[in-house]
Amino acid sequence: MTTLTQTATQTCRLLYYGPAGAGKRENLGLINRSLPPQHRLNLASADPERQIAFRLKTEKDGEWQVLVQSIDAGMEKHPTAGLENKPPFDGIIFVISSDASQLDNSLAALEGLKSYLDSWGLDLMNTPVVIQYNGRDGTNMLPIDRLESLLNPWGLLSFPASSQRDEGVRETLKSILGLTVNHLKHSVARPPEISSAVKRPNPAVEVSTRDQSLDLEYGPPIPGAGTSGGDSVAGQANADGSNAPLILPVKIPRHLLEGDGPLKILLEVEIID
Repeated sequence: MTTLTQTATQTCRLLYYGPAGAGKRENLGLINRSLPPQHRLNLASADPERQIAFRLKTEKDGEWQVLVQSIDAGMEKHPTAGLENKPPFDGIIFVISSDASQLDNSLAALEGLKSYLDSWGLDLMNTPVVIQYNGRDGTNMLPIDRLESLLNPWGLLSFPASSQRDEGVRETLKSILGLTVNHLKHSVARPPEISSAVKRPNPAVEVSTRDQSLDLEYGPPIPGAGTSGGDSVAGQANADGSNAPLILPVKIPRHLLEGDGPLKILLEVEIID
């Protein structure tokens, strides 16, 4: 990302990623306009709908500089062998359009995001990622539960939004800031080979900010972090010669199971040859 003309003790880099026209630029423009001038940080390249930066003050952890950039799916730069050793982001907001006509583009962008993360040795379960279903003010919207089943089987935090109406933009930002700062604090606190997101939840971070229009808060640890060490039994045979039961491991964030009443879980299965 572009070098800042001012520096702060700690840096949090956010990437708004998704198909072209999904509303990433509108998100950044709204965020930038809501910031008081004294909180904005100057960038060498001034384009408030592609790159912005601002200062965030926390009571417990001091000052953070937050760098935010938007990139269209397919325009991201993958690491070059022997040169980069650290991804150019700490957290990702995956922005897609709720319009039914854009579903194929959204699915393609999701595959692009997974490939991009994989090029850095990351995946959706060990990276701070939230999803924004933008364009909830349209006339051809897919239902949220349909979008969730197709684009969010991992149970990542997700938010309906309308960047045209300035709805859901701040909630998305607050969530990814919480996940990312907790993740960064945790990564510094422990050796790289140990992931506390797998061991136990990160503690909440107390935040105060002079920017009351954003009302930033810090959220939970990365949902669904970690992988199971068990071996798959699919394809094995029972002693009587019959096929073994097919076990499909599904990880569900604990916070989704909290609350009263039954929880409805929809499973879509596609049989392939």
